[in-house]
Amino acid sequence: MSVSNLRSSLRYRFIQSLRADAEPIDPERLWPEHIRRRPYEAYGTCAKFIGSTEQEVIISGPAETGKTLAALNKLNDMAWANPGMQAAIVRKVQHTMAGSVLQTFTRKVLPSGSPVIIFGGNNPERFIYPNGSTIWVGGMDDPAKILSSERDVIYVNQAEELALDDWESLLTRVTGRAGSVQHPQLIGDCNPAAPSHWIKTRALAKGLRLFENTHRDNPRLYDRKGHLTVQGRRSLSVLDRLTGARKMRLRHGIWAAPEGAIYDVFDELRHKVRAFKVPDLWTRIVGIDPIGAKIAALWVAWDPTQERLNVYREYVEPFGITTPGHATNILRLSRNEQIWAWICGAPSERQARVDWSAAGIPVMPPTDEGEAVDVWGGIDRVQQLMADGHLVVHDSCPGLLSEIGSYQRKMKGAEATDQIQDKERYHLLDCLRYIVVWLAGPTHILRIGHVPVSAGEPY
Repeated sequence: MSVSNLRSSLRYRFIQSLRADAEPIDPERLWPEHIRRRPYEAYGTCAKFIGSTEQEVIISGPAETGKTLAALNKLNDMAWANPGMQAAIVRKVQHTMAGSVLQTFTRKVLPSGSPVIIFGGNNPERFIYPNGSTIWVGGMDDPAKILSSERDVIYVNQAEELALDDWESLLTRVTGRAGSVQHPQLIGDCNPAAPSHWIKTRALAKGLRLFENTHRDNPRLYDRKGHLTVQGRRSLSVLDRLTGARKMRLRHGIWAAPEGAIYDVFDELRHKVRAFKVPDLWTRIVGIDPIGAKIAALWVAWDPTQERLNVYREYVEPFGITTPGHATNILRLSRNEQIWAWICGAPSERQARVDWSAAGIPVMPPTDEGEAVDVWGGIDRVQQLMADGHLVVHDSCPGLLSEIGSYQRKMKGAEATDQIQDKERYHLLDCLRYIVVWLAGPTHILRIGHVPVSAGEPY
C-alpha cells in the first residue's frame, strides 16, 4: 500500500472518530474507483446476481462463466459501500482457498496499490478496509472464525462442496444483527452437481434464489454482440474434450449424476415423494450415526399397504452438543411416535452404543457381534430396495437426497474403484445403511425388536 493511500486511510478514520455526528466523508474522494477495484463490468446473469438482495443467493453454471469473479466483485463493492461491514469468504476446506478464490480476489479484484490491508501473506486470513470493513477467511473444516460472531455477508466459494447443515449453520450468522448492511446475505457460487443436490432442492422450495448463468455471461469468452472471442474459442475447445458427467456439468451446466455414482438407480420421479404425515400404526425405526464431526439420525417407517420404507425425517448436528444433548433432541423429534428399534453405528462401535443407551436411547447394533456385513454389502442391500421400488425418500429430507446424488466411487482415470470418495461426509447414508442391514439380518437378530416404551426423561 502506498504512503498516500495509507495517509488517506488514517485521515478518514481519525476524522470519523472525532466527528461521529458529522456528515460522512465521501469515500469516492479518498478512494476513487480505480484504487477500489480493477475494471469490471458484469452483464447477463452475473449482473442480476450482483444486484440481488435476497438473503440466500447462489450463482451456478459451467466452468469459466465468471461466477467467482462476479461474487468477489459483489463482496468488494459491498465492503466499500458499507463502512464497518463484517463479511467472510468461506469454502469447505480452508487450505484450498489460497491458490484459487483468494488469488482471484487479490490479483483480479483488488488493484495494485489498493488500501486494503491483507493479513496472512500468501495465505490471507482477513482483508481490512480503510473504512472499517473486514472480510474474514475461513473453512467449514474449522469454522470458529466464521461462526463465532454475526456477519453482514458471507460468500461461499464452490457451495456444492458444502452439506446442507453447513449452509444452514452459516445462515444463522447473517440474520441482520451485525447491522452494517440493509440486506444481509449468504451468497455463493457453484458448479452443477447431482440433480438431487440440496442446492436444487432448496431453490425449488423457494428458500434460495438460484441464478444459472452460461458462457455468454463471461465477456472474456463472448463480446457484447454475442460473438465468440479468441479466449472463448480456446476455453470452449478444452471443455468440449471432457467426457461423461464432467462434460455435462462443466461444459453444458447440466445438473447430472457424478461419474462412478453408487446409487445410480435412484430416480427422483420414482424415489422422491412429497412429505406427508406418517400413519401412527406404521412401524418406525431410527438409525443413528454416533461418531464423527457430525452426529446424524434418520427416521424410516414401513408402509404395509405398498410394502416400502419411507424415509421421513433427518437430523444432523455438526458440533458443540454432547451425546445426552443429541439424545434429548432426537427423543424430542420422536415425541408421540412409537419407535420399534434404535439402530446405532457399526458393530465395532460398542462404546458409542453404551453412551447412547446411558443417555436414554436403547440402541442396538445393525448386526450381532459375530455377523460382519461390510460397507459394500450394506450398500448393495440399499441399492436393491431402490431397484425394487421398496424405498422412497420424503422431500423433507434434503440432506439425505443430496448425499444420495453425490455418493460416488473414487475414480482412477476413467475407471471406478471400490473405494468411496470422501466417505466420511455421508453420515445420513450411513444411518440408512445401518437400518437396512438390521432389517435384512437373520431372524435371530430381528427377534431383538422390543415393544415400544418411553425412554429417558419425559419428552
